[in-house]
Amino acid sequence: MLLEVFFILYLLQSQVLTSGSSSSSSETHESSQRDEQHSKGSSHQHHWGYHDQDGWLSSFEDCGGKSQSPININTGEVKYDPRLSLIKLEGYDLTDKSPLSLLNNGHTLQLSLPNSMRIVRGFDHIYVAAQLHFHWGTVEIPGSEHTIDNIHFPAEIHVVHYNSKYSNLSEAATKADGLAVLGGFIGIGLHENENYEKILSALTNISSEESYTEIPGFNVRHLLPNSLERFYRYKGSLTTPPCFQTVSWTLFNDTVRVSRRQLAALEDTLKTEHSKLLSKNFRAPQLLHGRKVLTSFHTVPSAGNARGVPLSETQDLNTKESSETQDALSKGDILAIVFGVLFAVTLLAFSVYTYQQRKKYTKFKRDSKQNVIYKPAVKEEA
Repeated sequence: MLLEVFFILYLLQSQVLTSGSSSSSSETHESSQRDEQHSKGSSHQHHWGYHDQDGWLSSFEDCGGKSQSPININTGEVKYDPRLSLIKLEGYDLTDKSPLSLLNNGHTLQLSLPNSMRIVRGFDHIYVAAQLHFHWGTVEIPGSEHTIDNIHFPAEIHVVHYNSKYSNLSEAATKADGLAVLGGFIGIGLHENENYEKILSALTNISSEESYTEIPGFNVRHLLPNSLERFYRYKGSLTTPPCFQTVSWTLFNDTVRVSRRQLAALEDTLKTEHSKLLSKNFRAPQLLHGRKVLTSFHTVPSAGNARGVPLSETQDLNTKESSETQDALSKGDILAIVFGVLFAVTLLAFSVYTYQQRKKYTKFKRDSKQNVIYKPAVKEEA
């Protein structure tokens, strides 16, 4: 009898321990999901989409704040600040690290990043990487979130970091100095971008919403522009719900280029709810409300940047156009000279020919007169 009671108590104890372990595991999983949701810069507690951006405010109060992102950067109104420290990254080369998780969360394409990746200079604190994601449009509608002089670029990359003084991204997302996002404009080039191909080649594996895959580690630094010295800086927010106004934005002036085919893969592969195409996942530019946009470099007047090309590229284009203009003028001068010479030669030849013909005609006429014999008429007598 005592043995049976002991056995029953043992079974009950085992069930309690198992239940406790399962509950702990569930809580850990839910916590991980919550962290992941915050790392997306979004919230799944309320459904939202890019088609109803005006409705975000009804569920997410911060989306109506006065420090919202993205914004339009008017290059004629930005302010050069020599105190801005250059960005220095550490741990971005992940070639020897574990595989990275690539996720289609229904709102964007997101790559989870290890906390060994950090911004070690450029801010008052060290910022730890959490994830990166993209925003894009369609062939007809370019999809960058930020704009330069009201011009959109084809796509935009955001690398999200949180302040190392906080324990995780979830905690930092609600703090005034919690987040730092590095943004880069993506343009279209003539050649394939082998660094972006490491991500884009896996898109077919995660075409459906909430699907993920793993890709080998690589040097994430190569997803950003070659030069990090020229950038814009302003205080803003997450560009998706819950729109927390806790982000220090750094937008690099130089662009990253991918091929048209690679951009098309981003635009045409991923699906969202009800198997709809995931595209045009960018928020409209928000009002500045008196905020200042600082730059780490001197800008050219906005009129020189009317095409929305980052300033370094504008300068390159101006130099190229100037060179092309000089080349065009040189070619034009040469052609004018050639045609002038040809016309002069032709005119001279025509004049010589006309003179010779006239001379021949005059001689012929004179000779004809000399050969004529006048014979007076003879009157015959009847």
